[in-house]
Amino acid sequence: MRRGLFFFAGLFLLSSVASADESASLIRAAELSTVFRQAADKVVPATVKIISRIQTAEDRQAMEFMIPALKTPPGRRNLGDTTGTGVIIDPKGILVTNNHVVANAREIEVELPDGRHYFANKFRHDPATDLAVIWLELPSDTTLPYASFGDSDLLNVGDWVLAIGNPFDMDTTVSAGIISAKGRSISRIRRTEFLQTDAAINPGNSGGPLVNLRGEIIGINTAIASRSGTYEGIGFALPSSNAQWVAEQLIKHDRVNRSWLGVETRPVNLDDVRRLNLRQSGGLVVEYSLQDSPAMESGLKADDVIQSFNGQPVNEVHQLRRYAERADIDGEHEIIYVREGRRFRVPVYVKPLPPSQGLLAAPQGGVASHFDTELGMLLVQATDPILGSLRMQGRQGMLVIAVISNSRAERAGINVGTLIVQIDGRPVPNRQQYTAVRSASSFSDGIVLDSFVPGGTAQQFVIRLGQ
Repeated sequence: MRRGLFFFAGLFLLSSVASADESASLIRAAELSTVFRQAADKVVPATVKIISRIQTAEDRQAMEFMIPALKTPPGRRNLGDTTGTGVIIDPKGILVTNNHVVANAREIEVELPDGRHYFANKFRHDPATDLAVIWLELPSDTTLPYASFGDSDLLNVGDWVLAIGNPFDMDTTVSAGIISAKGRSISRIRRTEFLQTDAAINPGNSGGPLVNLRGEIIGINTAIASRSGTYEGIGFALPSSNAQWVAEQLIKHDRVNRSWLGVETRPVNLDDVRRLNLRQSGGLVVEYSLQDSPAMESGLKADDVIQSFNGQPVNEVHQLRRYAERADIDGEHEIIYVREGRRFRVPVYVKPLPPSQGLLAAPQGGVASHFDTELGMLLVQATDPILGSLRMQGRQGMLVIAVISNSRAERAGINVGTLIVQIDGRPVPNRQQYTAVRSASSFSDGIVLDSFVPGGTAQQFVIRLGQ
């Protein structure tokens, strides 16, 4: 009898412990849900749907008058309209989004979650980071809900985040995930690093906020990695550490004032530590500098290892780029570097970034270069060190190191780092061959550029008259 009592008492105790554990788990889950909800409540009211129209209201009225069948039924978007997302950062109606959401729009309409609609009266953009700022036309006594930027530099891999946007033209949607990685790069957007997240991002989310659990904007959702064009678990957001600075530049100056160092670098690897007699593995190895650049004027040359800029350690390429492009133009700044085992401090005076937005630099000593004015791109004859750094060894051609904004090359999708090996089926291994073949090519027939992008993937561009 006594054994039976002990047995049932034991079962009751185990049941009570299990019940307590389950209750504790539910409490923790409920607490996390509350944190998610509070973060979303702060930002959802400021997250807007953006309707980008390639036609203005006057254009549509004229076309509908001539062709009544083109008239759009009430409540429907017009043919050619696209939608994206934005987030209001100022109660006076200033919001940020991706440049690709509004780049080709002739009219921009914004819809708030509460149903209010406003039109943009101004927008400025920065293609180099795919960011745009929009000013809404508001009544003088109107203020709008807004969200604040947080510090993306404080994020760690594994931190919870929320992605807010309008996927597939649906109303505001919130998805949760974590920071999967930091410092990612995207070939089409070379002048920034990205946060990688597994929070669901789909078409229509572009330009929406990525939010931390405090309800602060720590990124602008920009792109996905996908074979199908939809969510596959990998999304990219422009970090707030860059987005906020770019937005402030566009608001204050209508453009982004970047400084320029003019040096191409890469992280130090183990072979460099031995080869260059380094005491540690940190820093960036100089590959080459652009002729007459601030870097070259300061005496930096290939195989120097940059350790810091203005006292800030640099171990990733995007860190040096960020510090340099935000440095005061013509002010004195300090670079610490190692050469042949010895440590040096040198002053450097940065200059304004050239308007071509060139991101690759020609090697020291000079190489054959050519500016294709009709296509709008600057090229240099590729050398083995450059090809090796871009993982395109064994090829010959002309390397694109700068693309002019809104040029034929940019509109065709040609990026900095593209190696052009043939034009219309004829090899162009050097400047002489490039200029000779290009002079014989015709826009009316379509100029065919056979190319390779960093990593060695083949790509073909066809540029025609009027493009």
